[in-house]
Amino acid sequence: MQKYIFSGELRDESQGISVSNRAFRYADGLFESMYYTANKIMFLDQHYARLKAGMKLLRIDDKNMPSTDEFLKECQKLLAENSIADGARIRLQIFRKEGGLYLPDNDQCDYIIETSAMANSEYSLNTKGLHIGISNSIKRNADIFSQVKTTSKYEMVLVAMDARDHKWDDAILMNNHDNIVETSSSNIFAVINGNIYTPAITDGALNGIMRKNIIRIANHNNISVIETTLNESNLLAADEVFITNAVKGIQWVVAFGNKRYFNAVSKRLTSLLNKEIYE
Repeated sequence: MQKYIFSGELRDESQGISVSNRAFRYADGLFESMYYTANKIMFLDQHYARLKAGMKLLRIDDKNMPSTDEFLKECQKLLAENSIADGARIRLQIFRKEGGLYLPDNDQCDYIIETSAMANSEYSLNTKGLHIGISNSIKRNADIFSQVKTTSKYEMVLVAMDARDHKWDDAILMNNHDNIVETSSSNIFAVINGNIYTPAITDGALNGIMRKNIIRIANHNNISVIETTLNESNLLAADEVFITNAVKGIQWVVAFGNKRYFNAVSKRLTSLLNKEIYE
């Protein structure tokens, strides 16, 4: 039986969570998904910074949060309890302590740490390219919450269901102006004439941790990255399309409708990304 950590206390799945939990009742919480390998959590400081910025916006007190060093130790303890040696997904979920209706009784937080094993101890580019399409179920209205990873993810659920229904590997979320935002699981990039383009944050795209680091790595290696508005015609003009998230790294796309893509830039960036594991 898988174990997890609830605000510093080791528990197992049989103990459950209270029905008064505010993440369950009101989606009054946030989360981060992280990649653990080589005895460290990749880009942990960046994950923590984004999480605390979101907590500040939602007015959730972070005093009960462990430091990054304490969090890493708790994760390593939990990995050992779950018999996971290396290569793991770490999920940290923060929620306001239970109590109250819409108006909470207090603003202190509880947290849950979960771990799940992954087969790879490095970022691994998918051998089979992804097939993607555009979701028509829902569109995003870009606002201050676009940059917060709250536990309210109905947009992503519906977009992922569209991908399932169309037998795609993932689907693209659009905004109210019919511009590309991201996919159900990842930020999206298009390579056009040697330059990399990705949707602007102002269009509603999450400032993903992997997105941020891919932009940094590309710029350091003289690969131009342009954050701008993208639409369907840009994907049809692209030579390559790939998506990114903090756990899987880079995944290349082989098909969008009848359009087919290559993966040379995806391969190069994955190689550069893996160098950061051992620094």
